[in-house]
Amino acid sequence: MFNRPWHRYAWAILPLVSVSVFACVPFIIASYRGVLRWPITALYTALSATVFGFAVVQPDVNGWFAVAVWAFMITTVVHVLLLDRGKPRGKLIT
Repeated sequence: MFNRPWHRYAWAILPLVSVSVFACVPFIIASYRGVLRWPITALYTALSATVFGFAVVQPDVNGWFAVAVWAFMITTVVHVLLLDRGKPRGKLIT
């Protein structure tokens, strides 16, 4: 999924920078590259669209919505960091 080791961290910070609106972008790319199946990508896209919709409409919500958005962002960051965890990074020197 990632061409360089630092790409993982650059993609993982995207949901936090965009306040989860662009959280689906790494998953769309991972799905396109065959790393993930489409249901996971669809779920993250739907959740990102929901957060964007709430940001545009700005309904009167309670404090649990902010907790849900933060939980979504943290889950997204962790999931992006785990996308290529099985891929070897280089030779081990023994």
